[in-house]
Amino acid sequence: MCGRFTLTTDRDDLIETFQLSFFPDEYDVSYNIAPTQPILAAVQGRDGRRAGFLSWGLVPFWVKDRKRWKPLINARSETISEKRSFRHLLLRRRCVIFADSFYEWKNEGKKKIPHRIMMKDGRPFAFAGLWDRNENSDGKLTTCTILTTKANETMQTIHERMPVILYELDQIDTWLNVEKYSFDEAKTVIGQLPDERTKLYEVSTIVNSPKNNRKECILPV
Repeated sequence: MCGRFTLTTDRDDLIETFQLSFFPDEYDVSYNIAPTQPILAAVQGRDGRRAGFLSWGLVPFWVKDRKRWKPLINARSETISEKRSFRHLLLRRRCVIFADSFYEWKNEGKKKIPHRIMMKDGRPFAFAGLWDRNENSDGKLTTCTILTTKANETMQTIHERMPVILYELDQIDTWLNVEKYSFDEAKTVIGQLPDERTKLYEVSTIVNSPKNNRKECILPV
């Protein structure tokens, strides 16, 4: 699964790297992004890829009582299409979530040791995701979930799952452009990040608490 990640890339680099037509003024870097927080994502608009904030943890439109619904932070890419209640999201509401690394914890006896996983070249990438908008008497809530897949060889040393990572613009375009690409076409970009592009290292246990959001979170120990 993916339950914590980072986005430390500056806005100009993100706009250029992902060729974004709109970018929110409120953006700031984060070293320890956690579920329920607003996260930087993008959808395909008429004028190109538009970035904005979505709450991390999917609450589908059909949920009546948000308090009794556990937000879905991850969805298994292999089985999501089998769930009838999510098929419309695969067809019409695909998104990407921007990141430059994510954290995973390795079980070592009774201890859980945090690790940071990223691209070897350090560049930002996108998680494949789904989004939806829920409306009730409490107002509108726009949320998203991150798709996961089987871990690549590097990741398997610490966990059996990893997020679906899109690292090329054509992959992102295929996933986002719901008008041009069906889900059958879009799912061809779902797969493992190539092992040769992946690196990981141990980090401090300060990342265990979402309250700790500072550069020390990403430093190797």
